[in-house]
Amino acid sequence: MANRPITVAHGDGIGPEIMTATLDILKGAGARIDIETIEIGEKVYLAGNSAGIGPAAWESLRRT
Repeated sequence: MANRPITVAHGDGIGPEIMTATLDILKGAGARIDIETIEIGEKVYLAGNSAGIGPAAWESLRRT
């Protein structure tokens, strides 16, 4: 069986800690995933995108 592609957004605040723990659990459980990481949140907002999520991130979410 092929790996399942997933989009991962670490986000802001406690998001990075929670996402790291979640991915550790999924991998430990043997989940066959291919991770595609996107940027969202304050960093994207401060770069000029008032939505906090860019077009490439939306495309990744739609694809996976």
